[in-house]
Amino acid sequence: MKLLFWVLLAFLIGWLGGWRHAHITVADECERLGKFFVGDTVFECTKIKKVTPSKEKSID
Repeated sequence: MKLLFWVLLAFLIGWLGGWRHAHITVADECERLGKFFVGDTVFECTKIKKVTPSKEKSID
């Protein structure tokens, strides 16, 4: 039973580490090149900026 726990824990840590590494790699490639690839397919990245509403004074 202890062995199963350690195997599942190692699998979870490996999966989370791989997921994080993939996201960091894609973000880095998008930042540097504006593109990333998976196999033979190239994806172009578009940065989305958060727009904060400006505080406009209403004139009555």
